Amino acid sequence: MSIVDKYFRRINRLRISVTELCNLRCIYCRPEGGLELTRHNDILSYEEIVTVVRHAVKMGIKSFRLTGGEPLVRRDIECLLRMLGKIQGVEDLAMTTNGIYLKNYAKALKEIGLFRLNISLDSLDDSKFERITRGGKLKDVLDGIDEVVNLRFKNTKINVVAMKGINDDEFGEFAKLTLERDLEVRFIEYMAMNKESLVSEDKFVPMADIIDIVERNNEIIALPPPTLGSGAAKIYKIKGARGILGFVSAVSQPFCNSCNRLRLTSDGKLRSCLLSGGEVDLKSILRNNPTEETLTNAFICAVNLKPPVHSGKGHVVMHQVGG
Repeated sequence: MSIVDKYFRRINRLRISVTELCNLRCIYCRPEGGLELTRHNDILSYEEIVTVVRHAVKMGIKSFRLTGGEPLVRRDIECLLRMLGKIQGVEDLAMTTNGIYLKNYAKALKEIGLFRLNISLDSLDDSKFERITRGGKLKDVLDGIDEVVNLRFKNTKINVVAMKGINDDEFGEFAKLTLERDLEVRFIEYMAMNKESLVSEDKFVPMADIIDIVERNNEIIALPPPTLGSGAAKIYKIKGARGILGFVSAVSQPFCNSCNRLRLTSDGKLRSCLLSGGEVDLKSILRNNPTEETLTNAFICAVNLKPPVHSGKGHVVMHQVGG
């Protein structure tokens, strides 16, 4: 079975936010003064997430990514990964992490069978990294990346949110991380969340400008996207490098026409789009004797809510949706 929306996009990917909690307070994700978190009883249990994934597979969804918050702060996250890894039909199981705890978890994640990792990293300067994350230590993330490379994880991505006046002077150095390592450094356009426009005059750098900056000191060539986990990035490579570069233009050049994903929030909302389109309260279904029919109808409803293009508005609570 496969599930197709009203605009003939086949939906085969699901992002799952397993927690709102995080050990960092990055400037583009969380307010400086903190936020009110959902009670633990009101977020989905591991068993409920497994139920969703089992049914998603029946609906033709084969690729799953765990996000947060920070997924590695949720207690016994390895148990969830083991349960998901045993579900027949799961072809791709990945995780997005800020990397702070990765050195300690990487070996276990590899042994459990996690397919891929995306690691968020927005500066290679210690003091700047601490300012962006409001307290994080760069060395923790770099040590985690070293461990992932040593364990030979495949298709590892380093996610860099491009911010004018903050880290745009580091794009070239980020690109050089791919020279000797089999990594994809992925530059992501900054989204001004919770504002009327996604474009923030003080921080937004369009993809074309990011590529120009990288090209100043590097000879790069365009590549076709890889089959696994390519998403919507435009793929390049520094000539002679082991790794590759990705450029994600959700703001300047939206790729909604090829969007193939749904999102499950930590409190059980099945969202049709990161920014707009609506959602289905899956938690209430899961906690009221769900049947195959009610779960199927929930997925179909969410898929039918997917808009042809996102609204361009930034009203979204990123720590709940998972990016």
